[in-house]
Amino acid sequence: MLEQQRIAHLKGSTGLGPKCGTTDASIVTNWVLGATYREIYVPADVLQRADQVCGRCQEAALNDESGSDDEVLPDDEDTTAESAAGDDPAFAEVSDQRLLRELARRLHDAADLAEEESDEAKDERH
Repeated sequence: MLEQQRIAHLKGSTGLGPKCGTTDASIVTNWVLGATYREIYVPADVLQRADQVCGRCQEAALNDESGSDDEVLPDDEDTTAESAAGDDPAFAEVSDQRLLRELARRLHDAADLAEEESDEAKDERH
């Protein structure tokens, strides 16, 4: 007897069943619509358990203008910058002017170091 393929279905907008409407889905998963390309993304662990993603579900998702059935966080620049700055100062928003000043300082320090090394090399030769 041939093994039946394990097909992952995408959750419908109600969250109760798959987008394609099938009633015998054993794997139903959250999904997101690609931001750059017209693609559907599902969690990696689902792809490990399934042989393929239902083509009818994918078509229905691509034609759905509402986007994702998964939770989408608002794209609020102020909130994003504040949360990033609060979590890790390395990811804090940096102004262009501050960044340029830091680059100039580092380049100046590097030039000074190179000049000192050059002077030391001259002193050792004499």
